[in-house]
Order: sequence, then structure tokens, then C-alpha cells
Amino acid sequence: MNCDEYKQIKARYLQGKVSMEEEQAIESHLEACIVCHQILDEDILNTESSIKDKLSQQMDYSIDEHKQARILRWAKYKNRFSLTLFLLSLFLVLTIAGMLSSSYYFNRGDENSRLYRVQKTAATLIEFTFPNVSIQPTMSPPFPPWYFSSASWGQNSVEIKPYFTAQGNYVLQKTVGKESILVANLQVKQFFNHINTDWNWQDGSYRKYLYFVYPIQNSTGIDQPTQVSSPSEQVWKTLTILPEGTVAEMAVSFGTTYSIDETKELFKDYDLDICWYAVYTGLEDSGDFFYKEGDPLSAFGGVWGFSDFNQDHELNGQKHFLDSMQFLVENKETAEKLYRGNRANLQLDKRNDYVQKNGIKVYGIVVTGPTKELLKLRELPTIQHPALGDVALWNWFNRSFRGQMY
Repeated sequence: MNCDEYKQIKARYLQGKVSMEEEQAIESHLEACIVCHQILDEDILNTESSIKDKLSQQMDYSIDEHKQARILRWAKYKNRFSLTLFLLSLFLVLTIAGMLSSSYYFNRGDENSRLYRVQKTAATLIEFTFPNVSIQPTMSPPFPPWYFSSASWGQNSVEIKPYFTAQGNYVLQKTVGKESILVANLQVKQFFNHINTDWNWQDGSYRKYLYFVYPIQNSTGIDQPTQVSSPSEQVWKTLTILPEGTVAEMAVSFGTTYSIDETKELFKDYDLDICWYAVYTGLEDSGDFFYKEGDPLSAFGGVWGFSDFNQDHELNGQKHFLDSMQFLVENKETAEKLYRGNRANLQLDKRNDYVQKNGIKVYGIVVTGPTKELLKLRELPTIQHPALGDVALWNWFNRSFRGQMY
């Protein structure tokens, strides 16, 4: 190959577009021709310089570092915002779906709904096992189809939460005179069929002042006054000392059992209100059961009864008690979860069978009124083991105008 032939294919050689034979011929010529070899070296240097110039020009038109950092930060924040927005939207969708599912799960069935059965069981157990203590009346079914937030039921509230969770808050109160006194707040938490309770007592604890003693029967089957050590004289003395401007609650036991009508007749001439009846359910004189014969019966300690909230309709009150006993039996598993005391002491089937078969017999009551009127009960021969509860300032009349400010 001569110099003219090399010059013709030199451009293709530099671009790597020659054949193997041409490449071998060019390399043989460059080894023999110093001039062409020098020209090739100069062409290579010029090519490298041109590439560097182009890179330099590109750098002149590139973005400065601060602007580039801002762009990168904005892109990062934009990605984060998009991700956050997506997660928030997903959370809202799942929350709404969870609320709808939970509301349907707990509310379906009205009176047979899980929510209603739990809150009614809680209210019934409080009324039946706490002398003179009750839960404020709650909403009755049919319920609104959905709850998206807490719904007020008087002083009580219930909140259905996503993911099959519900929480009820219930106010426990007692009657002293004509007014109600806060006893505790009961919180009932439900997760599916799992139930937890949290008792928050007023002043940190519940003081069990009220108790009853069931009369012991003799060999002829006749009730006999129970010979149990009791500070009866101290109670009557306290009522004597207390000023007339006070009201109080008091539990009294009887020397025998009475019907509801007989009990009302016994106390009709006294300026007192009957708050609660202690009912014999067939277990109170079982010495081999959960307490010894003649032991005091107190809240969650063997006593069983119901409130006299239907004072003018005693038959309705008795029907309420019998119907509620049957309701507890039908919801026995829930009742055992909610019961504050020893679950073995409930014996709902035995109690219900006895009262349904034998009717309602009362062996004691809780009464409230002026302390001097309570003192008059001392003259009744059937009264045994008076137990003085809470005492409050005079409130034994209905005010024509009243209100509260918060």
C-alpha cells in the first residue's frame, strides 16, 4: 500500500470500519512510512482534544450544584408526599371499611345484636348483684344502622371502632334520699367475642356498707331470726345522733320472707323509698355452697335482688326481674365474663329455675329517706341486722326549679 491509498481509507481506519486485510496493509505501511505514521499520531491527538473541548462545553451549560441539589430534594419530597398520600388514602379506606364491618358485626339483630346483649347483661348484673346500685338507662333497640363515633346514651356512651372492636362506658350510681350518687365508671371492651372490664371506683374503691342476713329455718320449716353477731345497736345509735337535716340509705333484713306486696304493705306508713329488694333464689341458705350459713350477704358476695324502679307497678317490676333472669341464663357465657365476683357463685340456671317455679320472695330491702324516719324502723319486730350506708345532706323534697352549670 502506498501513501495515496492509505490517505483514502485513513478516515475509515480511524473509525474502525476497515476490513482485516485492509487493517493489516495499513499497519504494514505505517511501519514502513514515517510520514504517514506522524500524520496518524497528530490526527489522534486532535481527536482527543476535540472530545475534551466538547466535554468542556457541555460542562459550561450544566446545572450548578445548588440548583441540582434543590431539584433532587424536590424530587425526593415529591416521592415522599406521593407515598404518604397513598398510605393515607389506604388507611382511610381501610378505616371506613373496618367501621362498616364492625358496626354490622355488633349491631346486626337489634335485641339479638352482640352490642345490645353485652350492655344489657352488664346493666342487669349490676342491678341484681349491687344493692341499690344501677346503670343509667341506655338506648333501646332498634339501633341506628351504623355508628361512626361514640353515641351518647344518657350518661353512658358506646363507641364502635374499626376492626371489630367496641367500647362501652357506663356510669354506676346509687340513690341516697332523692338524689343519685356516683359509685363507679365501668368500661367494657369487646374484641369479637372477647370481653374485658375495667372498674374505676369513685374515691378509688367501693365501700361495702350494705349487707343482708337470710333467716334460718327451724326443724318445722318456719323461718327463725338469725342469731348472728351484728352491730345493730350501734346503727340505731348512729341514726339517733345524726341530725334531722340528713338522709341516708340502709339495708334491713327480715325475720322471715315476704312477697313484694307484703313488703310494700309493711312499709307503707313510713316516709321512705324502697330502692332494692333482696330476693331468695334458693341458694342463700345453702351452707355448703359459697358461704357459711348465716354469713352476711353483700355485693358480689351472695346477695341477689332487683331495683324498685317501677314503684307504682309492682307486677311490672316482678315481670322485669323474671324476664331478666331468663335473659341472663340465655347469655350465661357473657354474664360469666362480666361478673365481678367468683363466677362459680353465679349459678344462673339454679337461681332462675327456683324463682321461675316458686316466684319472688323477699328477705330484705334497701330503703332511703330521712335518718329520723329510718330510726322509726326499729319498732318493727321483723327488722334485723340494719346496715347503714351512705349519708347525705337533706334532699328529701322535689325542688320546683333546679339545674346544673358546667
